[in-house]
Amino acid sequence: MLVGIDLGTTNSLVSVWTDEGVKLIPNEFGEYLTPSVVSFGKETYVGKTAKEMLITKPENTFKEFKRLMGKDVKLKREDGGSVSPIELSSIIIRKLVNDAEKYLNEEVTEAVISVPAYFDDHQREATRLAGVKAGIKVTQLVNEPSAAALAYHIRNMDEDERFIVFDFGGGTLDVTLVEAFDNMVEICNISGDNSLGGKDFNEAIAIDICNKTGHDWNALNLKEQAVFIAFAENIKIALSSSDEVSAKVNIEDKEYEYSLTQQELIDLSEPIFKRITVVLKKLMNDSMLNIEDISGVIMVGGSSKMPCVRAYVSSLFGGKVYMDPEGDVSICKGAGVVTGINLRKEEVKDIVMTDICSFSLGIEILGGVMSVIIPKNQTLPVSRMHRYYTVGDNQPKIEINIYQGENHIASRNLLLDNFSIRVPRLPKGEAFVDVRFSYDLNGIFDIDVHCPLNGASVHRSRGANMGVDSDYMDKLKLNMEELKQDPRELPEVKYVIERALRIFEEGNEYQKRAIEIELMRFDNVLETCRIPECQKAAAGFALRLKELEKTMFRFEGETDDLWDDILK
Repeated sequence: MLVGIDLGTTNSLVSVWTDEGVKLIPNEFGEYLTPSVVSFGKETYVGKTAKEMLITKPENTFKEFKRLMGKDVKLKREDGGSVSPIELSSIIIRKLVNDAEKYLNEEVTEAVISVPAYFDDHQREATRLAGVKAGIKVTQLVNEPSAAALAYHIRNMDEDERFIVFDFGGGTLDVTLVEAFDNMVEICNISGDNSLGGKDFNEAIAIDICNKTGHDWNALNLKEQAVFIAFAENIKIALSSSDEVSAKVNIEDKEYEYSLTQQELIDLSEPIFKRITVVLKKLMNDSMLNIEDISGVIMVGGSSKMPCVRAYVSSLFGGKVYMDPEGDVSICKGAGVVTGINLRKEEVKDIVMTDICSFSLGIEILGGVMSVIIPKNQTLPVSRMHRYYTVGDNQPKIEINIYQGENHIASRNLLLDNFSIRVPRLPKGEAFVDVRFSYDLNGIFDIDVHCPLNGASVHRSRGANMGVDSDYMDKLKLNMEELKQDPRELPEVKYVIERALRIFEEGNEYQKRAIEIELMRFDNVLETCRIPECQKAAAGFALRLKELEKTMFRFEGETDDLWDDILK
């Protein structure tokens, strides 16, 4: 059985595709939302019960560990032991799987798990590993806003739209530009902040309570901070349906009066709103669009329910904001739709969702500069190759340092891998290696480095073998090899280039210039697009060449296909 899992910072959910469509699976309390909290004691508690222990047993109770995924950290327990974010996440996943198995009366062996769109390679690998530790195969990681967009479009198939998904949860903010039409959901651009969410509002309110009651937030222990956070979260929730909240706060057997208005919340949360603005501005800038080009902003995630957040985003986008009524569960429902697509279910088998590379991928070159091979926002799957030359005489090897990120300085990005490859000892600039990156929808990132001069090669694969059986891996590898095919080796591409070069030699000044422009455009397609797009571009290029040939001098009776026969 394959299920969809929304592994959230604050709450997690699980869904399954049925004959009636996506179905959310309840936990033992009959609720769909399971708090992402784990507490250790004589036994391990997960979810609602564990959340109650945040105050009574704070040293052994853990929450919001999703923010630490992919980092080499250990969280200390009261007994002197420690636990990693991966282990905590695996416990949540196992709980969701157990709930699904009890509800479905069937064993769950596989899952599609949602992740923030702005999760880097380390964080995605950590999520896969959490699934493995939970005893399941992670068949696909789907970006959370992509899943939300899919769930939204399933309910609005009759509309063609270009919209933004504003996914603001407990611990992360993801914003995604989506174009949806017919059975297609196309992810165009992504921006986000993995350390921004409802947690930050809770802390801002908690610190304000401290200030107004004469307490020092930084001097509080874990248990005392948990008390203030609990008060703050309740006040934040109450403000979702009121302009002002007044409450009695009991601290150390002393009662305090505390009140907070919407405007006061906005004022003390100004740094949070500035960070939201940065994320949205980056998305719009990368997309090269104006506000009038956007149909609207679809708001999902628990923190989007806050009136001040909705009002703020609405002010930025001229009121074109839509609060998804299924906002809390839309990501999990979208993950469930992905399971239906993967299982080729009749109702959704024709739906196509494209996703993109969230970060640029490249290598470090002379001067410590990042040379990008796969740029950010490229449609997946994608494969690109660049050639790199030696920078010194008799250089015996080339060091390959692979990075992920947007900084011009390579070392300021995330280091993914590093190794060296032998090259012939030649004068500088004469020895070289070809570096190919291939990235697919399943998050598998292949690195192939080859030196044609001596045959040396290095192959690395990241994100593979994370809970996926050998048959499935063989299928993925086969798809990856097809992805790596050089479009310049396609017969139709070779033909159209040779035809263009022949017309160039025969052409006058105007015709030569036209061919140069067409060749440059076509070369860019070959560098940046997948095989089907290259084949389509080749067909279009051939038609334009035929039109151009009609402007050339002809002998009587000469046809457009004269040179076709010769070139064959």
